[in-house]
Amino acid sequence: MQVLDFSSGEPKALNNGKLSTDEGCSSISNSDGDLLFYSDGITLYNSKHEIMTFSDGRLATSLEGNPSSTQSALFVPNPTNKNIYYLFTVGTNFVGNTSYPVNPGFNFYTIDLSLNGGLGEVTSGPVSLDTNPYTGEDLSYSWSEKVTAVQGSCGSIWALSVVENHFFAYEITSSGVNINNPVISRVFYNLTDKRGYLKVSPDGSKIAMADYNEGFGSFGGGSLVLLDFDINTGVVSRNIKRLTEPNTEGAPYGVEFSKQSNKLYVSTFNSQNNIYQFDLTKTDVADTKVLISSQTGYRSGLQLGPNGKIYNSIPGTPFLGVIENPDADASDVIYINDAVDLGTGRTTQGLPPFIQSFFKPVDIVDVNDPTIVLSNSKQNVCADQSLKLEPELEEVSLGTYKYLWTKEGDPSIIITTRGLEITNTNLGSGKYNLEIKSTDSCGNDKTYNSSVEVEFQSIPTINNSIIYTQCDYDNNSLDGKTFFNLETKEIELSNNATDVSVEFFELDDTPIINKVGYVNKEAAITSSHVLKVKVTNNTTGCSVFGQIELKVTPTTSGFNQLKNIYKAEINASTDLTNYSEGSNDAAFNLDEKIDKVISNSSGVFNRSEYQFKYYLTSEDAAKETNEITAPYTANRYGNNTKIYLRISKGNSCEGIAEFSLFVNKLPEPLNVINPNIICLNFPDNSPVLETKSIVSETGNSIDSYKWYLNSVEIPNETNSSLTINKGGDYKVIINRFYENEPGNEDNIETTGYKTFSVLESSIAENISIKYIDNQDEGFNNSITINVEGLGDYEYALNNNSLTEFKKGDTNLSYTFTNVPTGLNKIYIRDRNECGIVNTNEISFIYFQRHFTPNGDGVNDTWNISGIDNNFYTDVDLQIFDRFGKVLKIIDLKTENGWNGTYNGKLLPTNDYWYNAVLKDVNGNIRKQTGHFSLLRK
Repeated sequence: MQVLDFSSGEPKALNNGKLSTDEGCSSISNSDGDLLFYSDGITLYNSKHEIMTFSDGRLATSLEGNPSSTQSALFVPNPTNKNIYYLFTVGTNFVGNTSYPVNPGFNFYTIDLSLNGGLGEVTSGPVSLDTNPYTGEDLSYSWSEKVTAVQGSCGSIWALSVVENHFFAYEITSSGVNINNPVISRVFYNLTDKRGYLKVSPDGSKIAMADYNEGFGSFGGGSLVLLDFDINTGVVSRNIKRLTEPNTEGAPYGVEFSKQSNKLYVSTFNSQNNIYQFDLTKTDVADTKVLISSQTGYRSGLQLGPNGKIYNSIPGTPFLGVIENPDADASDVIYINDAVDLGTGRTTQGLPPFIQSFFKPVDIVDVNDPTIVLSNSKQNVCADQSLKLEPELEEVSLGTYKYLWTKEGDPSIIITTRGLEITNTNLGSGKYNLEIKSTDSCGNDKTYNSSVEVEFQSIPTINNSIIYTQCDYDNNSLDGKTFFNLETKEIELSNNATDVSVEFFELDDTPIINKVGYVNKEAAITSSHVLKVKVTNNTTGCSVFGQIELKVTPTTSGFNQLKNIYKAEINASTDLTNYSEGSNDAAFNLDEKIDKVISNSSGVFNRSEYQFKYYLTSEDAAKETNEITAPYTANRYGNNTKIYLRISKGNSCEGIAEFSLFVNKLPEPLNVINPNIICLNFPDNSPVLETKSIVSETGNSIDSYKWYLNSVEIPNETNSSLTINKGGDYKVIINRFYENEPGNEDNIETTGYKTFSVLESSIAENISIKYIDNQDEGFNNSITINVEGLGDYEYALNNNSLTEFKKGDTNLSYTFTNVPTGLNKIYIRDRNECGIVNTNEISFIYFQRHFTPNGDGVNDTWNISGIDNNFYTDVDLQIFDRFGKVLKIIDLKTENGWNGTYNGKLLPTNDYWYNAVLKDVNGNIRKQTGHFSLLRK
């Protein structure tokens, strides 16, 4: 069992409880909140978490409840004897958990707290309530798993349970439990399931019962029913309100009323754990159902706590959920899922039930809004307001009530009225305690106590003497209407206070809801305009109201629209050396404009007496907001930006002049052709191989051009294009003259430029070849190519596909290794696309070192590789043995080598000699002698 300590107002988990229960359990504390006992209906523990004993010494470990019963146990105190308590137990005939006994029935035990050193002992029990005293019928296997209790009239307590369609109410008085005369009420509803909670509202007027029955339908679910209860007679009304229907919201399990008894909550299960609210103040309660929470989880209990919050068990988790404000309307309810951390503990399905009427509130409320509970709180009240208090408890005709209001620390304040009005001047700040003593019709006395702390907060001050005079700065400077920037007066209105907000309203705005910001009002000298002002302290929320008067004065003189300013566009290039790029804006020295205004005013304006301020809009100029401040050249503006110059002198109004800022664009080429590469004849470009054109057209006919090569001007080249026949760095400079508005001295010439780098290149020339023909080895043949030229060269062997070309370590040479026998050709490509050239064919041959004439198709004949082409016209071969005897004369152009025979006989393994004479297509003779091996395998 997880013990929760509410001594601080909010629950704190204590991990020293001994119980572990699936569902039902109960606990009870004294009036000071100290734990007395707790039980799961089978085992009873005292406040030291020890198993309590019977008076005869037996341990209280086999009571008649069951932890698998929904409400297996409930403690009820004797109404007058503070040492006597009764433990009611409800068993179950459910056999799903074989570790619990099957012991259905309704029983109770008597506990005397005064015994065992104040830890208590069980003095009697179990006392069976299973027999109907009127019919003698045994009800033990018919009892539901439900038990609850509520305070009755004249100090008694009713303990209730349900059997099918009958409620049994046992009255508990100072004499004990009246077991012989229970009040039995037959209702028009028959339970379909014993599981689910039974609760009575704190005011004792309503009963809520969950008929769980999760076996109904695809979702399962019995019904939640609501009945009326009479605390005077113990009678349950026969008529019921069925708030849920089977197969809808799921199976109802936990139920709970709010502290004010005006809202009802139910938890249901249909694969989700759901919590719904019902509004008991409405006529058709069933129609007020609103879903408050839905989450993954099993069925859960709901229980009202001493702090007025309702707690929800979430099986298998280390948390309790909480409904923070159960008496609120559903739309305002706050539900927190992981509200109470249980530490190492884990929740199951149930929460311990209590006598709900113990939680019936006697709160202090605000008379103006009784839904606001002020008990045990601190209320901040503005010093010019009052707080009207009264107890929430309603007086009944059959009783007497006495009220006593006192103020801590001030014994002179003793007030005996039901209500209390507190102001800053009559009673002032402090803690006020209320004691209510009531005597009911039976002569029973009750005392209720509550308190509230009140602190009066000072209200801000306001300056009501401000007259805000504004010059008529707008398009019509004579209409008596202009803008007022009210923000500029906030500090003056609040007397330089900090942490305040200032708001403005029209005088006829009641209630004040439409705040006024900048205003455009007609407020001429003869008929000023007055606004309502509210100054609020942002910390306390206290406010004070006042007024501000708005007056408009006409301008004393006007001046014509100023001439516009023109500036060249800023060059935003990231490479200023090679090209220009317009930024679409420019920097303007507005100080120069002020100087011109002064110089053109014939001595009227000067900098010492007049204020000159710049703005981007006429509205800003009128309100004096968003001023453009110096240094002006730090700002950049786009083309055709309007600027407003406000000129004033003290309170006199001179006017606002308007002019525009224009940006003269840099000329930029629109159509650019950059050839990048030009192919020349190497080495002296004679004759000229090709010419190309550089194009730098802006599309503006007034632009003029100058061309340069390597920083030297090219004479007579003034067109937008240039024909070239050699490489270098070409630059074009473009000038554009802007003739601005007539009479404006800011005529501007702008300059743009662009550099074109043209690279010279050529095909490879003066090719020289060096090669190594390793004819005796047949490998490591190599060809080295050396070229001259201006190009960027790469080389390929026997294939001029682009993917075959390779770049050498140096640009003008490349060496191919492992060149194959036969004819080989080298291709040289200019990567600048000036062309590809190739060498003549180079022949490589190889004389075999051995052969194996065994008929396997591999080296069966001795031959010369690399001659199977048209390069050699004749290849004569003579073969000798070691003694110089001629064994074979062959023409290798017509015959396919020697097969190792002489006169049809196979010659043995041995070395043999050759003499070869080769003649190429150019008539060149090549002779080669040597030897080779014949191998027999």
